[in-house]
Amino acid sequence: MTWQYTPEILPYVGVLFLSVLLAGGLTVYTVVVWTDAMHQPTVRAFVGLNVGCALWAGAYAMQLLSVTVSTKRGWLTVAFLGAVLVSVSCFTFAVAYSGNERLLSRRTALVLAIEPIVAFVLFTTQYRNLYTQRVDTAVVSDLVMIDRTFGPMGIVHVLYLYGLLVLSAGFLLRTIYRANHVYRMQASAVLLSIFVPLLANVVWFLELGPMGNLDFTPVAFVVSGLVYAVAISQHQLLDVVPVARTAVVENMRDGFLVIDETNRVRDVNAAVRSQIADDDNESIIGRDIAAVFPEVMRIVRDGPSTDHAQIAVDSSDRRRLFEVQVQRLSNDERFRLLLLRDVTDQHAVEQRYQALIENASDLITVIDDNGVIRYQSPSSTNVLGYDPSALEDRNYTEFVHPDDRERIAGAFSQGIEEPSSSEREEYRIRDADGEWRDVETVGRNLLDDPFVDGVVLNTRDVTERKKREREIRRKNDQLEEFAGVVSHDLRNPLTIAQGYLEAARDAVDCEYHDDIEFAHDRIETIIGDVLVLAREGQAIGETERVDVEQAVEQAWTHVDTGEASLTVVSDRPIVADEDRFLQLLENLFRNAIEHGGSDVNVRVETVADGFFVEDDGPGIPADDRRDVLKYGYTKTEAGTGFGLAIVSRIAEGHGWSIRVTEGTDGGARFEFVTDSQPITESLEEDALSNG
Repeated sequence: MTWQYTPEILPYVGVLFLSVLLAGGLTVYTVVVWTDAMHQPTVRAFVGLNVGCALWAGAYAMQLLSVTVSTKRGWLTVAFLGAVLVSVSCFTFAVAYSGNERLLSRRTALVLAIEPIVAFVLFTTQYRNLYTQRVDTAVVSDLVMIDRTFGPMGIVHVLYLYGLLVLSAGFLLRTIYRANHVYRMQASAVLLSIFVPLLANVVWFLELGPMGNLDFTPVAFVVSGLVYAVAISQHQLLDVVPVARTAVVENMRDGFLVIDETNRVRDVNAAVRSQIADDDNESIIGRDIAAVFPEVMRIVRDGPSTDHAQIAVDSSDRRRLFEVQVQRLSNDERFRLLLLRDVTDQHAVEQRYQALIENASDLITVIDDNGVIRYQSPSSTNVLGYDPSALEDRNYTEFVHPDDRERIAGAFSQGIEEPSSSEREEYRIRDADGEWRDVETVGRNLLDDPFVDGVVLNTRDVTERKKREREIRRKNDQLEEFAGVVSHDLRNPLTIAQGYLEAARDAVDCEYHDDIEFAHDRIETIIGDVLVLAREGQAIGETERVDVEQAVEQAWTHVDTGEASLTVVSDRPIVADEDRFLQLLENLFRNAIEHGGSDVNVRVETVADGFFVEDDGPGIPADDRRDVLKYGYTKTEAGTGFGLAIVSRIAEGHGWSIRVTEGTDGGARFEFVTDSQPITESLEEDALSNG
């Protein structure tokens, strides 16, 4: 193989090999230092760019040194591949650097590869001279130079590569226009590294070069290499890349601040600028962090940490609290990233909840999975007489009454096995004086919640309520005893009297027998009403949605209504104890017939806030309406005075209010205002379930 060494060509070839060394050095440096970042498109494209530069410059140098046409064509083939790799890598780098990675899909890569593949095939095969019409050598100043004329495909290929570079410059110019100071310096450096080789190649393509149109494009890569080196060392080309910065960093609610090894600010986002009086981004960049944000200096001196430190910043309206974390921006020790999260509102909420817990009358206790107390609210002092610190690290069950301890321990074990479960228990607990107090506890398993990591017990002192319940049970027992006396000791003599009355009817004809029987019946009725009041009173069982129309018709059949008529208008159910609701209706119907006659008309209707029962009888005088619901009040000989009292007690037991007024037709009207909210919710649930 023959080579040419002339004084004219050697300096230029030396510059080309220098370009190879610069590009190769940048390639090795990038692969070694940014090994962990090789998955990033910008880093991969930068490596491809420098590999292409090295191939192009080295191949062109060898082409100049060679003499024969076949050798020169071989090196031109390598240079062809290098030029394609440079253009495609430059385009990829610019697209990724400007935050448009979504454009770098497999489809994009396929489209970009079509033209270079076609051009390469035509270049190597010389098919119909579509790429080069003529390839020969010519001697210029004692140098054997390649002499070729591009065909149509050759011109298309050159223009295609120019197009990629122009598009790359467009992406970079857009980044320069929209970016802040640090990104403008980076993008400008990359743009310069593209512009210089592009200008040199245009001079060559237009055949304006010296010495037989010598191509200075590979030499221009020396300038590009130097620019890249400066961009990497001074402007962190591969450390800080504005990929999707506008969409992510600039719009972050958290503060984002980059400082270098001299504590100079290199980048900030809007969240940080809003905390600084001077909102001008350019005036912040390059300033010392101590002058811009003096509150973070203590954290900066401590160095990078995964812990979050807290600082207070006095703004124009109020003091704000921030959690600050310092991180390394990359493997380079020179740059640190400060993340600032505004926790002012969160801190206010925490303070509010802490105040609520510390001033609550209930006991708030947090225990671990072994039942050991990890937190006890200050209310333990007022409720049990214990200092909270004296309870911590002690097992909760040691304060529980021995008779309740096994049951509570079992409930606790069951709750531990069910995350997020909630249980309610009543038991006795010992206070600081050694007395046993009744408490009600709702426990919730929050062991899986990292912010709680325990079982939360909300305990209420129900000692006084338990005393009242025991007193009520005692009175109920007395009432039950009284009911037994009424039932047994009064009904037995009454039965005997009724027997003697029947015997007297057979033996003696007396006009007073009917009066005696009426008196016996009245006594029987009074005994029945008294038993209802004594045994049931206000007691209300399980409530449910009751169909009003069906309940009214059923209650009507339980009463001797004679010729009386009934009208029912209902568009909604009533939430009630069905048995007691029937009893209420029966008593109202009996009252209507008793006072309105056997042909009275009775109307039952639901309204927006409850229901009413009215008749067209003589009605109740206004002066008597307050008294008709009292025990024993009656103005008829047959009445006991207990029927409407029972109605009042049933309504009271349901939590309903009752109002006695005049009916539509002048009779008596009893209006009941119920709690309509459960009814409404039930109807909504049915509507949802039925679609």
